[in-house]
Amino acid sequence: MLMLRYVLVDTPGQIEVFNWSASGTIITDSFASTYPTVLLYIIDSVRCTNPVTFMSNMLYACSLYYKSKLPIILVFNKTDVQDNGYAIEWMNNLEEFEEAIRSSSSYMSDLSTQMARALEEFYTKLKTVGVSSLTGSGFDDLLTAIHETRGEYDEYKQEIEEKKKKFLEKEVARQERELAKMKVDQENELKGKTLPFGKKPM
Repeated sequence: MLMLRYVLVDTPGQIEVFNWSASGTIITDSFASTYPTVLLYIIDSVRCTNPVTFMSNMLYACSLYYKSKLPIILVFNKTDVQDNGYAIEWMNNLEEFEEAIRSSSSYMSDLSTQMARALEEFYTKLKTVGVSSLTGSGFDDLLTAIHETRGEYDEYKQEIEEKKKKFLEKEVARQERELAKMKVDQENELKGKTLPFGKKPM
Protein backbone atom coordinates (compact mmCIF):
# COMPACT_ATOMS: atom_id res chain seq x y z
CA MET A 1 0.00 0.00 0.00
CA LEU A 2 1.40 3.37 -1.05
CA MET A 3 1.73 5.83 1.85
CA LEU A 4 1.77 9.53 0.98
CA ARG A 5 3.34 12.15 3.24
CA TYR A 6 2.06 15.14 1.27
CA VAL A 7 -0.87 15.74 -1.06
CA LEU A 8 -0.82 18.93 -3.15
CA VAL A 9 -4.21 20.13 -4.40
CA ASP A 10 -4.50 22.79 -7.11
CA THR A 11 -7.67 24.69 -6.24
CA PRO A 12 -10.01 25.56 -9.12
CA GLY A 13 -10.67 28.98 -10.61
CA GLN A 14 -9.21 32.42 -10.04
CA ILE A 15 -7.93 33.08 -6.53
CA GLU A 16 -10.37 35.90 -5.79
CA VAL A 17 -13.32 33.73 -6.87
CA PHE A 18 -12.13 30.71 -4.92
CA ASN A 19 -11.41 32.72 -1.79
CA TRP A 20 -14.81 34.41 -1.56
CA SER A 21 -17.10 31.76 -3.03
CA ALA A 22 -19.13 29.20 -1.10
CA SER A 23 -17.42 26.35 -2.97
CA GLY A 24 -13.98 27.64 -2.00
CA THR A 25 -14.96 27.73 1.67
CA ILE A 26 -16.44 24.24 1.49
CA ILE A 27 -13.31 22.79 -0.12
CA THR A 28 -10.95 24.50 2.33
CA ASP A 29 -13.01 23.60 5.41
CA SER A 30 -13.41 19.99 4.25
CA PHE A 31 -9.66 19.49 3.97
CA ALA A 32 -8.89 21.41 7.17
CA SER A 33 -11.39 19.44 9.26
CA THR A 34 -9.98 16.10 8.07
CA TYR A 35 -6.23 16.53 7.47
CA PRO A 36 -3.44 18.84 8.65
CA THR A 37 -3.76 21.56 6.01
CA VAL A 38 -1.34 24.26 4.88
CA LEU A 39 -2.12 26.86 2.19
CA LEU A 40 0.43 27.45 -0.56
CA TYR A 41 0.01 30.81 -2.25
CA ILE A 42 1.86 30.67 -5.58
CA ILE A 43 3.37 33.95 -6.79
CA ASP A 44 4.89 34.76 -10.19
CA SER A 45 8.34 36.10 -9.28
CA VAL A 46 8.73 37.80 -12.67
CA ARG A 47 5.47 39.77 -12.57
CA CYS A 48 5.93 40.77 -8.94
CA THR A 49 9.04 42.81 -9.65
CA ASN A 50 6.43 45.51 -10.16
CA PRO A 51 5.86 46.75 -6.58
CA VAL A 52 2.14 47.41 -7.16
CA THR A 53 1.63 43.84 -8.42
CA PHE A 54 3.66 42.60 -5.47
CA MET A 55 1.42 44.46 -3.03
CA SER A 56 -1.70 43.14 -4.76
CA ASN A 57 -0.44 39.59 -4.20
CA MET A 58 0.35 40.31 -0.55
CA LEU A 59 -3.21 41.56 -0.01
CA TYR A 60 -4.65 38.41 -1.59
CA ALA A 61 -2.41 36.26 0.60
CA CYS A 62 -3.46 38.25 3.66
CA SER A 63 -7.16 37.80 2.86
CA LEU A 64 -6.65 34.03 2.41
CA TYR A 65 -4.80 33.78 5.71
CA TYR A 66 -7.38 35.60 7.81
CA LYS A 67 -10.42 34.15 6.08
CA SER A 68 -9.28 30.51 6.21
CA LYS A 69 -7.44 30.83 9.55
CA LEU A 70 -4.92 28.27 8.26
CA PRO A 71 -1.11 28.35 8.06
CA ILE A 72 0.14 29.79 4.76
CA ILE A 73 3.40 29.67 2.79
CA LEU A 74 4.25 32.13 0.04
CA VAL A 75 5.79 30.21 -2.86
CA PHE A 76 7.63 32.40 -5.36
CA ASN A 77 7.74 30.48 -8.65
CA LYS A 78 9.95 30.97 -11.75
CA THR A 79 13.10 31.65 -9.76
CA ASP A 80 15.07 30.29 -12.72
CA VAL A 81 14.05 33.51 -14.50
CA GLN A 82 13.85 35.95 -11.57
CA ASP A 83 15.32 35.36 -8.12
CA ASN A 84 12.84 36.16 -5.34
CA GLY A 85 15.39 37.91 -3.17
CA TYR A 86 13.92 41.30 -4.01
CA ALA A 87 10.56 40.22 -2.55
CA ILE A 88 12.13 39.00 0.68
CA GLU A 89 13.93 42.34 0.96
CA TRP A 90 10.69 44.28 0.42
CA MET A 91 8.94 42.22 3.11
CA ASN A 92 11.74 42.68 5.64
CA ASN A 93 12.68 46.26 4.84
CA LEU A 94 9.84 48.75 4.40
CA GLU A 95 12.22 51.49 3.27
CA GLU A 96 13.38 49.35 0.35
CA PHE A 97 9.79 48.81 -0.76
CA GLU A 98 8.98 52.51 -0.42
CA GLU A 99 12.00 53.32 -2.56
CA ALA A 100 10.80 50.89 -5.22
CA ILE A 101 7.25 52.21 -5.12
CA ARG A 102 8.43 55.82 -5.50
CA SER A 103 9.97 54.90 -8.84
CA SER A 104 6.59 53.64 -10.03
CA SER A 105 4.38 56.09 -11.90
CA SER A 106 1.19 54.21 -11.01
CA TYR A 107 -1.65 56.06 -9.28
CA MET A 108 -1.64 53.10 -6.86
CA SER A 109 1.78 54.03 -5.48
CA ASP A 110 0.56 55.95 -2.44
CA LEU A 111 -2.02 53.30 -1.57
CA SER A 112 0.56 50.52 -1.93
CA THR A 113 2.89 52.32 0.44
CA GLN A 114 0.14 52.59 3.06
CA MET A 115 -0.76 48.94 2.59
CA ALA A 116 2.85 47.88 3.04
CA ARG A 117 2.95 49.59 6.43
CA ALA A 118 -0.30 47.91 7.44
CA LEU A 119 1.02 44.46 6.42
CA GLU A 120 4.28 44.57 8.38
CA GLU A 121 2.84 42.43 11.18
CA PHE A 122 1.33 40.01 8.67
CA TYR A 123 4.76 39.41 7.13
CA THR A 124 6.08 38.12 10.45
CA LYS A 125 3.57 35.23 10.31
CA LEU A 126 4.72 34.02 6.89
CA LYS A 127 7.17 31.53 5.53
CA THR A 128 8.49 32.21 2.04
CA VAL A 129 10.10 29.81 -0.41
CA GLY A 130 11.53 30.32 -3.90
CA VAL A 131 11.04 27.49 -6.40
CA SER A 132 11.34 26.79 -10.10
CA SER A 133 8.77 24.50 -11.67
CA LEU A 134 11.04 24.26 -14.72
CA THR A 135 14.26 23.13 -13.01
CA GLY A 136 12.83 21.72 -9.79
CA SER A 137 15.09 23.85 -7.63
CA GLY A 138 13.72 24.88 -4.26
CA PHE A 139 11.26 22.00 -3.89
CA ASP A 140 13.25 20.40 -1.07
CA ASP A 141 13.01 23.73 0.75
CA LEU A 142 9.27 23.80 0.05
CA LEU A 143 8.75 20.35 1.58
CA THR A 144 10.78 21.40 4.61
CA ALA A 145 8.64 24.53 4.98
CA ILE A 146 5.45 22.46 4.70
CA HIS A 147 6.71 20.06 7.36
CA GLU A 148 7.59 22.91 9.71
CA THR A 149 4.35 24.78 9.08
CA ARG A 150 2.28 21.62 9.50
CA GLY A 151 3.02 21.88 13.23
CA GLU A 152 1.23 25.23 13.32
CA TYR A 153 -1.93 23.47 12.16
CA ASP A 154 -2.47 22.14 15.69
CA GLU A 155 -2.96 25.75 16.86
CA TYR A 156 -5.72 26.16 14.28
CA LYS A 157 -7.28 22.72 14.82
CA GLN A 158 -9.22 23.67 17.95
CA GLU A 159 -10.79 26.66 16.22
CA ILE A 160 -11.63 24.48 13.22
CA GLU A 161 -13.30 21.91 15.49
CA GLU A 162 -15.34 24.66 17.18
CA LYS A 163 -16.37 26.00 13.76
CA LYS A 164 -17.39 22.49 12.70
CA LYS A 165 -19.38 22.00 15.92
CA LYS A 166 -21.28 25.27 15.43
CA PHE A 167 -22.06 24.28 11.84
CA LEU A 168 -23.43 20.90 12.96
CA GLU A 169 -25.52 22.56 15.69
CA LYS A 170 -27.01 24.94 13.12
CA GLU A 171 -27.69 22.05 10.76
CA VAL A 172 -29.45 20.03 13.49
CA ALA A 173 -31.56 23.08 14.42
CA ARG A 174 -32.46 23.60 10.75
CA GLN A 175 -33.51 19.95 10.36
CA GLU A 176 -35.63 20.15 13.52
CA ARG A 177 -37.40 23.24 12.20
CA GLU A 178 -38.05 21.51 8.87
CA LEU A 179 -39.39 18.43 10.67
CA ALA A 180 -41.67 20.53 12.88
CA LYS A 181 -43.02 22.37 9.84
CA MET A 182 -43.63 19.08 8.04
CA LYS A 183 -45.60 17.73 11.01
CA VAL A 184 -47.77 20.86 11.14
CA ASP A 185 -48.43 20.61 7.39
CA GLN A 186 -49.39 16.93 7.74
CA GLU A 187 -51.71 17.65 10.68
CA ASN A 188 -53.42 20.46 8.75
CA GLU A 189 -53.81 18.20 5.75
CA LEU A 190 -55.42 15.47 7.89
CA LYS A 191 -57.77 18.01 9.51
CA GLY A 192 -58.80 19.23 6.07
CA LYS A 193 -59.72 15.70 5.01
CA THR A 194 -61.96 15.08 8.04
CA LEU A 195 -63.91 18.37 7.85
CA PRO A 196 -67.22 18.72 5.89
CA PHE A 197 -66.85 19.76 2.29
CA GLY A 198 -66.08 23.44 1.92
CA LYS A 199 -64.91 23.87 5.51
CA LYS A 200 -61.33 24.92 6.25
CA PRO A 201 -59.31 24.04 9.37
CA MET A 202 -59.10 26.85 11.92
